[in-house]
Amino acid sequence: MSGRSNVFARRSCVGCGLQRRLHDSHCSELKTPLEKVFYCRERWKACNCGADGSRYVSPFKDYLTEASTGELRWLHAELGAAMPYRQAKRVMDLLLPTSGRDNHVTIRNHTVAIGKSIQHARPVRRWCETEKPIAELGIDVGYVRRARCNRKGSGKENRAEAWNRPSSIAVVVAALGQAGKQPRVWASAMPRTKLLNQDMTRFLEDSGYGDPNEVVVLTDGARDLAGVANDLPYDNEWILDWAHIGRMLRRVEQAIAPLACGRLTDSGSAFELWDLFARFRHYVWVGRTVAWRQFAARLARLLDLREKRDPTVSSQIKKASYSLSNVVTYLKSNVESLIDYRTWQRVGLRISTGFVESSINRIVGRRMCKSQHMRWSRVGAHSVVQLRVAFLNQEFHELAQRQFPWIGRRRVTWPSQRTSQPF
Repeated sequence: MSGRSNVFARRSCVGCGLQRRLHDSHCSELKTPLEKVFYCRERWKACNCGADGSRYVSPFKDYLTEASTGELRWLHAELGAAMPYRQAKRVMDLLLPTSGRDNHVTIRNHTVAIGKSIQHARPVRRWCETEKPIAELGIDVGYVRRARCNRKGSGKENRAEAWNRPSSIAVVVAALGQAGKQPRVWASAMPRTKLLNQDMTRFLEDSGYGDPNEVVVLTDGARDLAGVANDLPYDNEWILDWAHIGRMLRRVEQAIAPLACGRLTDSGSAFELWDLFARFRHYVWVGRTVAWRQFAARLARLLDLREKRDPTVSSQIKKASYSLSNVVTYLKSNVESLIDYRTWQRVGLRISTGFVESSINRIVGRRMCKSQHMRWSRVGAHSVVQLRVAFLNQEFHELAQRQFPWIGRRRVTWPSQRTSQPF
């Protein structure tokens, strides 16, 4: 009787107290992770006094706004961020066959919605410490293929828009942390605007590194990252990634190795080319700019001299000269970001952005581009990126428990079974 009296109390008009008349009722279903729940959904006619403000009143309108529970939506988002949507649908059908008749489009919509909701969520736990050592902030970019434009309009306009539209979406990924520890990751697929830099600044503050003197930024010297670097609200020390320098020096080494034997000048050794290249690489490693520039010029002259003496190896020498020119141009364009890498490595600081590139592989590569024949919209890519960042930072389940505190703490029993203690 208490339930029926509560229903009748709700049917009473707030203004005049009269009972609202029943307009219609139908059976609805609510999808949960375990099974579907059926309930009666009624609509009442509004009272003639005008206090309701609408023609009909639905008592469940503000309580059941979705056809599925929040737990099921978060479960769909967790699976949709980890695997393709159709594969997530097959996993749901295999493990929870009674959870509802959702298809892959529903899982995609729930994934995008949850990704939007956690985009600006504050971290559950503070990442900062009382005494914060210097941390390295690495920034890099990953790319995913953009979805085709399906906008209606004239054919010429659609073709022109598709031609001028970039074919990929750039995902900016930043990783912050001390050397030897798991970094905290941030990512965004949004355009390069002030909002992106504000989000990155908020990420630094939430991580406890708002002071610019506590952060050292590592980059690979790419031009598309120059705008992200310059728009940060404070000045940092930018360091060129040694991994990229090392790969370019490795190409020069492979090209010079077959040409190393032979004395080219009177004062040179039997391996003059190789000795000169080894000294050039050493001076780059210790950050002596004047010295490596001089040795690069001497190395280029020796390659020209070797080509004149032995024209049969002209193709190999041109390959070595081309590789040397590339590395010298790269170093000169980023000369302000070169440091003494040997000293940095000895004190235990990072000299490479490998920790950022591994984060890009885990966030973008495994789900969105590698061996995945799919295209993305910017909103969909950004939402999936936010979810995968939350997984990598081990914050997803904490955010879910913030919205649903009972997750993982409830006990289920049969209705006929009695327990010694109530719960």
